[in-house]
Amino acid sequence: MPLTDEQVRTLERRAMTIRETIIRMLVAAESGHTAGPLGMADILTAFYFHILHHDAKHPDWEERDRLVLSNGHIAPVLYATLAHAGYFGVEECLTLRQFGSRLQGHPERLRLPGLETTSGPLGEGLAQAAGMALALRDFVNPSSDDGFTKSKHGRRVYCLMSDGEQQEGNTWEAVMFAGKNKLQNLTAVMDRNNIQIDGNTEDVMPLEPLADKYRAFNW
Repeated sequence: MPLTDEQVRTLERRAMTIRETIIRMLVAAESGHTAGPLGMADILTAFYFHILHHDAKHPDWEERDRLVLSNGHIAPVLYATLAHAGYFGVEECLTLRQFGSRLQGHPERLRLPGLETTSGPLGEGLAQAAGMALALRDFVNPSSDDGFTKSKHGRRVYCLMSDGEQQEGNTWEAVMFAGKNKLQNLTAVMDRNNIQIDGNTEDVMPLEPLADKYRAFNW
């Protein structure tokens, strides 16, 4: 269903609030990635406040959609969005990267509610997301009377990726796997900002024609 103009403005205001929280987090931590988290604030806001089926009070709700953050170094935007969505207090965001904090430089699944995976090395997220999508597509609810009742909501898996990790072989194994298994409940969102730590992606290892490559793998 299309968003109304007022809904768009509400999401834009919320994204700006999340950006403000990210900046406060990074200032308090005196370290951390800046551009990626700020650039993805609109995307994360759209997911957690419009797209995803989720419940902050019940993070392990079986009917939830899954969001996998493959580019784990942009964790501040995920932490800030989860906090504003009610998964934990916003004030905890200021503990980013501190010793003993649940909010480390890369997300760790068992330390914080709402995290689906632990992410560190780039290139792993799409494979994890594809596995989840395959399992959820064929999900059977064991608690139903007949043991064969499908999930009420066609649960989806979303994977957020950087463009630099498209240079990883594991990513393309996952692309092939998803295409072969026709995982229509899987969506990948790529931050195509053309920059990686050593410079422009097209200088380090050219990615284009990127969309054509995905289409060739049956996406």
